[in-house]
Amino acid sequence: MEIEARFINLNREEIEEKLRSLGAQKTQDAFFKEWLFFHKGDPDWDDNHRRIRVRTDGTTTWMTYKANATWEVDSTEEVEFKVSSAEDAIKLLIATGIPLQRHQEKKRITYQVRDIMFDLDFWPKIPMVLEIEAPTKESVQEGARLLDLSWEDAIFVDQKVLHNQYYGIDLNEVKEYRFFS
Repeated sequence: MEIEARFINLNREEIEEKLRSLGAQKTQDAFFKEWLFFHKGDPDWDDNHRRIRVRTDGTTTWMTYKANATWEVDSTEEVEFKVSSAEDAIKLLIATGIPLQRHQEKKRITYQVRDIMFDLDFWPKIPMVLEIEAPTKESVQEGARLLDLSWEDAIFVDQKVLHNQYYGIDLNEVKEYRFFS
């Protein structure tokens, strides 16, 4: 299970300064290309928010299955593994009949304090989203406390729901969500 919380409406410089003052190690500064596959309109896929993602940073490529029966801090079922190439993974998924719904890009800067990961995600049309991920709910809450964030402001939905609910962007209607397209 993936255990994480998201926070919005934050100042990037303030967050990075707090992380540096905590002695956080910057572990990643990457640009991701992602392809999302799912059966839109299929209750089994829609009700459980199931999706398969192919992601590459240009060096490593991963295929990930995710599902959320509920939206809670620890409700994301995740299976992830490395694959040899994004092109081959995409061909495989298309061959199985799972439709490609969206091609998207994002930039991610990751910091780490002990076992807590702080991802600063930058998407094409919305402000930065901070994602805190850790092995336990308590560790995620500790990460929020370290940055003086209120747990009541935590968001537990995926990016598709976050985009729609907070910024009015329906990613189900977007085929290319890229910085320059």
